[in-house]
This record gives sequence, structure tokens and C-alpha cells, in this order.
Amino acid sequence: MAAQCRDCGLDIRWFQPMRLDGKAIPVDISPDPDHGTVRQHISGTADKTVLRGEILKGTALDNAHADGEALWMRHAETCTAHKPYNPKPAHVVLDIPAPPRRPRRRYR
Repeated sequence: MAAQCRDCGLDIRWFQPMRLDGKAIPVDISPDPDHGTVRQHISGTADKTVLRGEILKGTALDNAHADGEALWMRHAETCTAHKPYNPKPAHVVLDIPAPPRRPRRRYR
């Protein structure tokens, strides 16, 4: 049931949202005990199992971490294709000479 991220190619899982009008939640393939924020709920019939995800915040997230629940990390937070540009640190000074100027052409 594992799919692949279309941007980075890593394996992901899709959780259906708890609300009927919500969007599906892409999560990493295995739970992350330290940084996970999505709780898995299994529902459906014996023939068809539906994985639903609930994004936890605040005290609900703290309680889930304290209880040692298996929480999944949203893939958008770990996707390597969406990493921001790494700027040059402020204390680093580059001393790169300017490229040589071409001599001006003189038209006669």
C-alpha cells in the first residue's frame, strides 16, 4: 500500500482525514516516536480497512508523546525536495575577484 512521493521518490503512506471534507495526509512510511504529529485510526469493515489520520496539536500531542503512542511524521516536513535554500552564514566573507572586464570595442 506504500506509494512514492512524486517530488523526492521516497515511500509514503496516505491517511484519509478524520473529516469527510478534508484532504488526504501523506506521512512517512514508518512512525517517528520523537517528532511524529499524526495519530493513526483504523476503521472500516473486515473487507475494507481504512487508515485515517488525525493531526495532533497542543496538549493532545504532548499526551500522545507521554503515553508512547506511535505517531507518524507528515511527509511535507521531511521531504528532501522541499528543503529551503541554505544561505551563506553572516560571519563568512567571500573574497572573490570580479571577472576581468572586456576592452571596449572602438568602431571606426
